[in-house]
Amino acid sequence: MPKLIPDATSRIISTARKHMFENGYAGLILREVADQCGLAVGTIYNYFSSKDMLVASIMAEDWLASLKKMQNSCEIASTVEQGVRSIYCEIGEYVQTYENVWKEYKGVLSSFGEHHVLLRSQLSELLSDLLERLGRKEDLELCPLLAETVLACAMQKDIDYSVLSKAVNRLFL
Repeated sequence: MPKLIPDATSRIISTARKHMFENGYAGLILREVADQCGLAVGTIYNYFSSKDMLVASIMAEDWLASLKKMQNSCEIASTVEQGVRSIYCEIGEYVQTYENVWKEYKGVLSSFGEHHVLLRSQLSELLSDLLERLGRKEDLELCPLLAETVLACAMQKDIDYSVLSKAVNRLFL
């Protein structure tokens, strides 16, 4: 069994994130990441099975941070529209952060459907909490549809938030 090195995972992720955003997906060279971390390149493979898994871990870590921001914003939102806007904006920032990485990545995401359902479920949960807190329990069944709509709109550059805002206000005013 390989020896585990304290803080290796976080060191690898933070160094790889820096390299990826400076040099792109193709410029993320695991040997360089290992050298900067003071590790053998093989050690990275003790923590991540491939470059793709390392990148997925970076994206997942950033998504969880974005999700936390969405949750905090929804907890203080005084209207459904404010909560939806915070979710939309945070997704938009996340998409903008990773847009170039996704363009450059040539692999096929075999489990895209599963990941999409997970994202929708996470957003639906945020929206459910928001609606319950605002006394809109009768609208909880709309949360998966609203989550899907917000996710789709936030990922499209040609759908401005003002359009989504009109729909949300018509539903919840």
